[in-house]
Amino acid sequence: MFENSCTISSLFEEMKIKDSSFLEKYCYKGLSEKEKTELSENGFEIHSGKVRDCVIKENSFSMIHTDRLSAFDHFICHIPFKGLLLSKINLFWLKKAKSAGFPIPHFSEPRDRVIEMENLKLFPLEIVVRGYLAGSMLRAYEKNERNFCHNTLETGLKPWSKLSSPIITPTTKAKVGKHDENTTPEEIIKKGQCTKDEWEKIEKLALSLYEFGRKHYETLGWILVDTKYEFGQDAEGNIFLVDELHTPDSSRLWEKSSYKKNIEASLPPKMLDKEVIRRYLIEKGFQGKGIVPEIPHHKKISLAEVYLEVAKKLECF
Repeated sequence: MFENSCTISSLFEEMKIKDSSFLEKYCYKGLSEKEKTELSENGFEIHSGKVRDCVIKENSFSMIHTDRLSAFDHFICHIPFKGLLLSKINLFWLKKAKSAGFPIPHFSEPRDRVIEMENLKLFPLEIVVRGYLAGSMLRAYEKNERNFCHNTLETGLKPWSKLSSPIITPTTKAKVGKHDENTTPEEIIKKGQCTKDEWEKIEKLALSLYEFGRKHYETLGWILVDTKYEFGQDAEGNIFLVDELHTPDSSRLWEKSSYKKNIEASLPPKMLDKEVIRRYLIEKGFQGKGIVPEIPHHKKISLAEVYLEVAKKLECF
């Protein structure tokens, strides 16, 4: 019903002049308790993550993209059509990466919002590749912290400036409600979360994927600032990318045309991701502790329009 981007655009315009209850009507919050019970009774394993519900049975792993928005490891609010748009963007990138020869497990889209993948043994890590000084790394740098996840950052960097080369800053993958923690390759190997050989393969693959995504987004006039990857392993020990790829939820995207001018004026780049919500939360004094501030109606719609803009530019419809 909503695969036509024009239909979604017109609904966003209507949302702007109506109250929050109209917006909520178009937010998918995830599997109901009844649905979870029925699936469990039929032998499916259910996991509710920060933004997706996952359904597992034997070799099948289904990601259901909800409209939940997370930041600082907390549920923040619902964004209309977010899950639908992100699943389309994710599907675009999975197809593109698989066609380019990257190790992507078998996947399909049985219906809107759902991507089904081969169920692999996951590494309990999030592999973040960063090409620019932004986000939590920028906040640490502004506190004069020059070592970040075992990476020594160069001195004299301006906020949002480009790094001399991309770096990897891994984190642990925390359970819902818990915080992902920065870690280092040495700690990962020492804890047995992967072997030295596996880490070297993951590191090489992550950097190659980032370069692959960066080049394509650049052709669209955007900068792939940083992004998160997750990896899994089959029974033979082969490593594959799993989860999502280069979406505005797992990545930061900036507008390239205004980037240089903004940086020179000490202004933030034009952002095409959920960082605009993170910055609003920080302004309200929230960075993961305390009560989550209410997100204004217009900001929810603005972020939804960003997801739609990315999906349209990638020709996901």
